[in-house]
Amino acid sequence: MTAPLAILEELPAAMAIPRRNGEPVFEAPWQATAFGMVVSMHQHGAFPWSAFKTLLIEEIAAAARCGDPGSYYDHWVAAFERLLGDLALLTPQQIGNRTAEFRRGDRPDHP
Repeated sequence: MTAPLAILEELPAAMAIPRRNGEPVFEAPWQATAFGMVVSMHQHGAFPWSAFKTLLIEEIAAAARCGDPGSYYDHWVAAFERLLGDLALLTPQQIGNRTAEFRRGDRPDHP
């Protein structure tokens, strides 16, 4: 099995996860939760890292073309949502419902 953060080295430098002293940096708890969900699901075999990586690169590139780079983790979540839909793991409605639950505090951001 690949070391948890070793997969992050596969991202192009301009699209690399924010880090400090080699460790991922999160500005808000939701960012760490989103990061952990993607890495954990990958490690448990839900999808190949290359599938997520491709979508993340597309999301970041699209935002750059529009002149609005936005938050790194907004792109991370958008790529994750697309992947969940592409793999038919969740419908867009289910994703929307879960997002609303997190925002209301009805769904804990940790187990």
